[in-house]
Amino acid sequence: MPRTPHQFKEIREVRKHQIMTVALELFAQKGYHATSIASIAKEAGISKGLLYNYFDSKEVLLKELAIHGFEELFSVFDPNHDGVITPGEMKNLIVELLDIIKLDGQFWKLYFSILTQPPIYGLVEDWVMEKASPMFAMLAEYFRGEGYEEPMIESRLFAAMLDGVAMNFTFDPENFPIDKVRDRFLSLYNLD
Repeated sequence: MPRTPHQFKEIREVRKHQIMTVALELFAQKGYHATSIASIAKEAGISKGLLYNYFDSKEVLLKELAIHGFEELFSVFDPNHDGVITPGEMKNLIVELLDIIKLDGQFWKLYFSILTQPPIYGLVEDWVMEKASPMFAMLAEYFRGEGYEEPMIESRLFAAMLDGVAMNFTFDPENFPIDKVRDRFLSLYNLD
């Protein structure tokens, strides 16, 4: 019995996910430049030609991986999509972001690799800035409402602290007390 279009779509999605999982692991472990399309295909158990049916290039694959990961991060901002972060949403934001950091070490290795290599970051920079700018504006407005004199600076500091937490946990998960850091973070912003 021939496959239905729905079955073909499901098979395609499973294969695409498999390729992305392998690529994420290889990019995170070996680095973007040291990972070839051939090595991704081999590790995924498919031919190089078949991989190109899913992704036109290594750059396209990296961009899709990065966007997928960033979308997960951005999804915890403003969950009700009203453009306003309340204290409850801020608390939730901190807790959920730190949970994401704990659960996806491979993405965070890739994230820091992307951020520290301008040519690679350039592949996703426009998309990231388009998504991040409204987030910083919402954070600044939250901090303004909380009485901070320089809310945009506080929003940048907030993001930098999250990056620092993510970096420390990603590269030393055994020794970095992320749950205690989460509690301290909440306390710092009077959200405990």
